Amino acid sequence: MMPLNHIIGKGIIAVCLMYVAYSPLSAQQIGFDFPDDVDRVEIPFERYNNLVVVPVTINNSLTLKFILDTGVQFAILTEKAFAEFLNLKYDRRLVIQGPGMMDSVSAQVATKVQMNLPGGVTSGINQSLLVLEEDYLNLRKNLGADVYGIIGYDIFSRFVVEFKYDEQIIVLYEPRKFRPKKYHNRVPMQVVNTKPYISTRLTFDNGVEEDLNLMVDTGASHAILLDDGSTDVLLPSKTIKTVIGRGLGGDINGLLGRVQKLQISKFVFENPIASFPEQNDYPSAMKRGSRNGTIGGEILTRFHPVFDYFRGVLYLRKSREYLKSFEHDMSGIEIMASGSNYDQVRVMAVRKNSPADLAGIKVDDIITTINGIDANDVAFSNITTILRLKSGKRINMKVIREGEIIKASFKLKRMI
Repeated sequence: MMPLNHIIGKGIIAVCLMYVAYSPLSAQQIGFDFPDDVDRVEIPFERYNNLVVVPVTINNSLTLKFILDTGVQFAILTEKAFAEFLNLKYDRRLVIQGPGMMDSVSAQVATKVQMNLPGGVTSGINQSLLVLEEDYLNLRKNLGADVYGIIGYDIFSRFVVEFKYDEQIIVLYEPRKFRPKKYHNRVPMQVVNTKPYISTRLTFDNGVEEDLNLMVDTGASHAILLDDGSTDVLLPSKTIKTVIGRGLGGDINGLLGRVQKLQISKFVFENPIASFPEQNDYPSAMKRGSRNGTIGGEILTRFHPVFDYFRGVLYLRKSREYLKSFEHDMSGIEIMASGSNYDQVRVMAVRKNSPADLAGIKVDDIITTINGIDANDVAFSNITTILRLKSGKRINMKVIREGEIIKASFKLKRMI
């Protein structure tokens, strides 16, 4: 059984399938490549909940949106119907272990697949693609966008990759031609089992400092996720229990709390929010895949990171979001896109005694307006942003419950 470590939304996305050894700057170039006489390509991306989404064309026929994720080795197609439309040929079936309530899930391995990115970046015809038997991840529901896949190591093992979050573009560089700028801060990075790791220092809320080796995960929307919850020192004194993400096996339950500091090289962040998955939802095999834990998009979007797998370096420079405060939902509700076209915002959970709970919001309510704005006119990710903007902000909400329109009003409240 293969371990596939996969959490989306507020959690992580990571894949542990097999160890692939390669010699930096000397490995044979396979897979994706630039057009002739091109050594740099810019690709616009869409951003949802700190995740970077790019268009991928499969077999020169169908273009779908994929998350660009340092945590996955093989590209993943989450909707089997598209594989059938493309008439993909399967080589074998896999049983995959993943975090969540289910013990395992199934996927087919499609071979002889070609994938193209904008700018003429194309693979050969011998790419492999994992096709999930069912849409276990529910990317459309969780992101509120038509996202159907994930791609990672195929790109990072071939190019130096820069994320320009301010401009919403990624830049792919020919590794031999890439030259870092003077303003880039150099952070040593180790690539193990296809995943990038850096050394960090965390200061917990009791003042204890600990050096941790964390995986840098562009497929995670959280700030920090800490796997090793076996010692009390890791758990903050004030936490909330919630769903911290969704894995292949379903929802991932855990705790959220703040640590005093996170230090990456010369950069120091005060009071970032850390996720602590429940051990029953996050098997030990998954923990070994990410060592001490992961750094996700809530940290990465504060930089313009450059991933250089070939030289073993992560280059960092500040983005406009560097000084943004770390906040979690202050309403007490969990939402998901629903409806036949995923154009409705449904309440999936309500935290007991939270502002929304005390105002009468209930599970399965359909949110129609927020502060006078039609929910259909607001991007799904922007709704989650509104609900964590500022403690004390008044939220006026209309919901539909069993065909009846109900009004609710409450003030946001910081709970961690």
